[in-house]
Amino acid sequence: MTRSQTTLFSLLFFTLSIPLLFTGCATLGPDVEEPTLSVTDLRIQEVKPLEAIFMLELRIINPNDFPLDIRGVNCDLKLDGNHFATGISDVQQEVSAFGTATIPVTVYASMFDMVTSVIQVLQEADQQNAPAKPLRYELAGKIRLGGRGTANTLPFQSAGELFLGGQDGR
Repeated sequence: MTRSQTTLFSLLFFTLSIPLLFTGCATLGPDVEEPTLSVTDLRIQEVKPLEAIFMLELRIINPNDFPLDIRGVNCDLKLDGNHFATGISDVQQEVSAFGTATIPVTVYASMFDMVTSVIQVLQEADQQNAPAKPLRYELAGKIRLGGRGTANTLPFQSAGELFLGGQDGR
């Protein structure tokens, strides 16, 4: 290899390795472990002709050894496998390291989605000729984090049961 080819090869290698160097520096920060979220309450706020507005209360459990600076949450809620509501919140709250907090999220359900869900629940209860069973929920969305340099988003998923009319289904 001639001297000019070696210089050209070295320059090309150096130029291509710069982005890799910056990528490595960007990932040196601590990894953020996904928090656990669960539904703690669901209350009707307002009913309009074409939509209902609910207040969804979420419990966030922070498994990290540093606080999470929550700047917002958006989510989709399914009940018994059917889309029920979509919500968003611009909550500004810190969840301490290894701590928990509850945050309110306003969710919006179209009347069509609500009627579809209610009809399905009533049909299942009628077919089984049994008392009302708890509703299975699935919650998926993103938490927007602030602080620690730039904003990050953390995806989350949660599933569980909502008991209507008390724990024993009455």
